[in-house]
Amino acid sequence: MGSRRGSALSGTLVIVAGVLAGTAGIALGVSAPTTKKVSADLAYLCSFPSGDHVVGVDIAATLPASAAAGKPVQPTGVRISAGLSRQVVADLARLGATSIAGSAALTVETGVIRSTTGPAGTKRALTTEWRSQARPAVPLPKSGGVRLAWPAMAPAARADSGAAMTFTAAGLVLRLRPAKADGTATTPATQQVACVLGAGMHGRLAAIPMTGARPSAGASGAPPPLARSGHKAKFPKGCGKIKTSGAGVPTCGYVTGFSDVAKLFGAAPLQPMPPAKPALVNVDFAEHFKFAHAHTKLIEYSTAELYYKGRHQLPPVTATFLAFRFVPVTATVLLTELTPIRIVSTSGIKAPPYPIFVRTSSKISIRISAVKVNGVPLKVGPQCRTVRPVRLVLIGRGDNTIPPRGYTVSTGGPLTGMLTIPPFAGCGVSENLNPLLTGSISGSGNFVKLTQGKLCGPSQPSNWTCPPPVREPQR
Repeated sequence: MGSRRGSALSGTLVIVAGVLAGTAGIALGVSAPTTKKVSADLAYLCSFPSGDHVVGVDIAATLPASAAAGKPVQPTGVRISAGLSRQVVADLARLGATSIAGSAALTVETGVIRSTTGPAGTKRALTTEWRSQARPAVPLPKSGGVRLAWPAMAPAARADSGAAMTFTAAGLVLRLRPAKADGTATTPATQQVACVLGAGMHGRLAAIPMTGARPSAGASGAPPPLARSGHKAKFPKGCGKIKTSGAGVPTCGYVTGFSDVAKLFGAAPLQPMPPAKPALVNVDFAEHFKFAHAHTKLIEYSTAELYYKGRHQLPPVTATFLAFRFVPVTATVLLTELTPIRIVSTSGIKAPPYPIFVRTSSKISIRISAVKVNGVPLKVGPQCRTVRPVRLVLIGRGDNTIPPRGYTVSTGGPLTGMLTIPPFAGCGVSENLNPLLTGSISGSGNFVKLTQGKLCGPSQPSNWTCPPPVREPQR
């Protein structure tokens, strides 16, 4: 990536999810304008000397309406603004500052979308840096926050052949110079603040159609479908129906999967048969986050809830197992969420591939009904369930590359874990079947693998994958 990236992105994280973010409104056809204004309102977590704070950053630029392989693409009219919160201003005031000047350096990744009709993976091409120009100092208010705005210069970028060229905002460095009323500098005289992209922001500024080049097989040369002007995404019922907190963004995605029942030598599907849709998981994405491990890691916290027909559960599914390896046992299994799903994502921020480790945890209840043994109904009654809640911990691993690999919360993927099923209670109508169900099902060593699809954000559909796709369950 070069030394420039190393110096500008110390302590930054590339979080890029979705091929389509920030491209709505690009006109197509011969009557298209020669330039296109793009903008993005993003949230960054910035490491100030006084602590970590969220900074709202606005980025605007004018880009060519199309690009040709091997030809320079020159951003113009670049403008970067950063809103410092009331707490940051108060911290500066405690240093004796009454005004503040500074500059900004924004790292922008440029890449190429290979195809719009086939796999739409983005190939990383190079990293550029958009640097602000000098501006006069801004007075600090006695209360409230302050916004700093700078015009900026951006180098020309070149792209390989493909369907579209992308511009994606990544790391940000603020160089702040607070001053006292008499014009002298505070101590420290300069605050160099490293910022990472987060809080549900994906950074995509634009996807510019490529012209005069041979795109990938099946590509049309136009930007992806959701990038077209006038697109209206359709959202599943209940999508994003979750209470948000902090900087969280309401999102949703479909979940599929399988859960083994070790004693019965089989696996229960966790989704109904097509064409019925599986359950949604609504995610309050990136409620809050912090640096850790000497600023080598970024930890993001999210909360999720299952949603199926208005309830916090997976759909009831019917599965057939083999008791004693030869007796067919059919039962309907219902998994109900008892506590919200806590999601903790820990990501490296120093160097590619930015490995990410995700841990999800919740408590569920398992209910069994409609049991048949060798075709003969077994009356277990309506209240046959585990005697206590089941703690379900699932782990996902991936890389925050472009595009992401493995599992990330926003792009989905496989989550795995082991489940211990407690004894059963309330089973049986005319006789006590608790010992039978407990002996046949309960125990440890039950492998669970959920497959989450890409998330859709109804409030920001162009920044996500909307409507959310259903992924094939992995075993």
